Amino acid sequence: MKMLWFRILLALITALNAVIPSLELNLRPGALPVGFEVERVSDIFAADGEDVREYPTVIKLCHQPDAANNGKLLATFERFGSTYTVFESTDDAQTWHSVCSIRDTFNPGFWPEWMPFLYELPTDVGAFPEGTVLLAATSVYGPGVTDSTITLYVSTDGGHSFTAFGNIDKAGGTDWGVWEPFLIYEEETGRLFCFYSDDSDPAHSQKLVYKYTTDLAHWSDKIECVACADPELRPGMVSIAELGDGSYFMVYEMVGFDGNPIYCKRAEHLDDWGDPADYGTVVSAAGKVFGSSPYAVWSPVGGKCGTLIVTADHMVRGGSRTGTDLFLSFDYGKTFAPIDNPLPYDKGAGHERCGYSPALFAADGGATIYYANNAPHGEAGYRINIAKINLSEK
Repeated sequence: MKMLWFRILLALITALNAVIPSLELNLRPGALPVGFEVERVSDIFAADGEDVREYPTVIKLCHQPDAANNGKLLATFERFGSTYTVFESTDDAQTWHSVCSIRDTFNPGFWPEWMPFLYELPTDVGAFPEGTVLLAATSVYGPGVTDSTITLYVSTDGGHSFTAFGNIDKAGGTDWGVWEPFLIYEEETGRLFCFYSDDSDPAHSQKLVYKYTTDLAHWSDKIECVACADPELRPGMVSIAELGDGSYFMVYEMVGFDGNPIYCKRAEHLDDWGDPADYGTVVSAAGKVFGSSPYAVWSPVGGKCGTLIVTADHMVRGGSRTGTDLFLSFDYGKTFAPIDNPLPYDKGAGHERCGYSPALFAADGGATIYYANNAPHGEAGYRINIAKINLSEK
């Protein structure tokens, strides 16, 4: 009955949004077939002045050899300079403190600059034990950014120190580089995958590719997963969620179309995304479409198919009272419902970059979702804030 009532409401707001787009209608959390409660919102870091901070990444440790470290949260984000600062929370995202700074000591003359991504190994991979914390990020070279690498850093002490271990890929500078890594482990094959954006192919302005490894030291050749027939299109900022049926749901922005709408693909295995020239399907909810810097996460909580959550930077079609909406699906991404963003923001003058490159992380068996974003701070500054969201069965 709850799903029937939900679908009736979703059909109703879809029809109303189509007729009167200015209504900006969303579902309220109480109308969802899953309990959705924002327990708290806190700041990881608030920048002073006009320092833009974005590309937050957050994980909750759950595979540590020292059980006392399980439950700790780690976070970092992009800050222009020569290091990434890693922050830790030991009180479930209420307060945060810095624990280390990461430098690229593997690539002489390069410095860590953009797009960090944190990941905890769920099992042993090569010589690295379960619980090893990884950070993949883009390092760059030269004042004009003439070269780029996706560099891998490893931590065996719960994120309190990291060592630059090696490069996953290396390419040119701003127009010919490699960007935006996303790590995910495939239990069935024992392979760790790195998906990322690749500008280095002269036949494509940008495409999505991946490599995989079984030991972190040796990576496969580069393989395309989205490489559009129109060479000017730029699919990028990939994020992947493993669903409850064992399949995978990929989202990415499509720069080159108006507003950079979010597209998706689904695959049974991480190395089988179909024809790379297939653009995929636009992600829409009740007639709304959002764009730029998507992120997806899945929780088993929320009925037979659990809850798939997708977020992005801004609305392409349909408005939002909260800067952008969250889209929730209860059928593995076949349909989505929009709700208000629990981390609202206004992209007004001085804060054009807020809402860019959010992150989601499912913990505690999917009962907890951590949602990090960059929000306005002062007249022209930014802060990295995080919401703890509790999901429950109805």
